[in-house]
Amino acid sequence: MQKNGKGLKSILVTGMLMSGVFSYAGPQAMFGLSYTWGGAIGEGNLGLSVKLLSDNEEDNPVVAAGVSYYPWAYTDKFGVDVSAGYLSDSFAITGGWDFLQSDWILSAGYVNTIEENDDDDRMEPSPSGDTEEPPSEEEYMEVE
Repeated sequence: MQKNGKGLKSILVTGMLMSGVFSYAGPQAMFGLSYTWGGAIGEGNLGLSVKLLSDNEEDNPVVAAGVSYYPWAYTDKFGVDVSAGYLSDSFAITGGWDFLQSDWILSAGYVNTIEENDDDDRMEPSPSGDTEEPPSEEEYMEVE
């Protein structure tokens, strides 16, 4: 029989490995907390979640798929869900359906986000320390 700590360690190690993989624009991993209402029983469960979000740009709606571990649940300590939500600055909140728990789920957690126009906002400093925009290609090509 497996100890409860091993399942939690596996989820945390998997999450840490995934965070390095999803550090580019596009899909992104979320690490956070989840809550199920308990269905007909009425006893909700608090859990730890790892989700794959459809986007990592701030201030956008997202869809997600994830797994959760409920350490305080009496039975069914794991969950698998699909959800939709909103991605803010380094934070996401999603709501959806957990298939293993057969219940609604609400999740919130950390996401490594990027600003929507991150590339447009950058300005390179000139050698004099001014923050001028770099010369255009045409300016480089001008012949005197």
